[in-house]
Amino acid sequence: MDHGRGWNDQIGSRRSWLGRYSLETRERLFALACFLPSVALIIGLILYPFFYTIVLSLQRRQLFAREGMFIGLDNYVALLSGGTFWRSLFNGIVFSGGSLLLQVLLGLGLALLLNQQFVGRNFFRGALLFPYIIPSIVSIVAIRWMLNDLYGIVNYWLQALGLIDQAIPWLGNPNLAMASLIAINAWMFYPFVMLCILARLQSIPEELYEAARIDGAGGVAQFWYVTLPQLRGTLAVVIIVRTLWMFNKFDTVWLTTQGGPFGTTQTLPVLAYIEAFNLYELGRGAAVGILMSIALLVVFMVYQRVFLRIKEWQ
Repeated sequence: MDHGRGWNDQIGSRRSWLGRYSLETRERLFALACFLPSVALIIGLILYPFFYTIVLSLQRRQLFAREGMFIGLDNYVALLSGGTFWRSLFNGIVFSGGSLLLQVLLGLGLALLLNQQFVGRNFFRGALLFPYIIPSIVSIVAIRWMLNDLYGIVNYWLQALGLIDQAIPWLGNPNLAMASLIAINAWMFYPFVMLCILARLQSIPEELYEAARIDGAGGVAQFWYVTLPQLRGTLAVVIIVRTLWMFNKFDTVWLTTQGGPFGTTQTLPVLAYIEAFNLYELGRGAAVGILMSIALLVVFMVYQRVFLRIKEWQ
């Protein structure tokens, strides 16, 4: 009985404590309690690593050293005054720009096709998602085997069709490595663009096309004056999001070429990895990461201005 009375007393004290606050205050306290775990995760997984990277970039520190020596902005000066950083930045722009262009063109074309009525449409909708479903490592291992200049099936069929006289080292030729990497990356990630555009196409009112046909608009005119304006907002978001993701892409480049041959496919994420884990210059690798974050921040600010203007046009 004493234990039961003590438990009832505790419940009564809690109710009296909560009764001191109004319903609105209690709802705010409950919302704050739900919000605190997310704040803790953001601090622990994003903010703390970011600020630690800033501190690390101001030091000369080896990978396995317990402590580093403060050197100020020397890592940034060394990177910005050398040619490796700027070449990696240029390669990253080419890689992200080329991949984005192919992804948008391929995704838009396939989305327009899958939005039509034809036999087997549901099958093709599922089949075209295949590159996006399978893990990147599986895709890249298979693609590297297919593009091998000694036993790859791509060179075999091109020679069998008489299109080439000898096998081509697609990933080993400095003049072809970046183009091959862009094509691989576009094939792996075009389904994301296709899905976004297809979802928007299915929400366009059919009345707009009926009005355009009544006015005498053909297929091209309907696409230009009806479909494309309706896709403007979706395309803006997709382009910016894919640009950020492609510029920040590491696994595809590293697993395919590791930045070679001769640095022709070395992007900033690959440079950061090489500086930190191959050359053991942890501080300089952190500096590459911070510079890359600044570049992405500039892109995001431009995105905000462009997106707001697009919303005003609509």
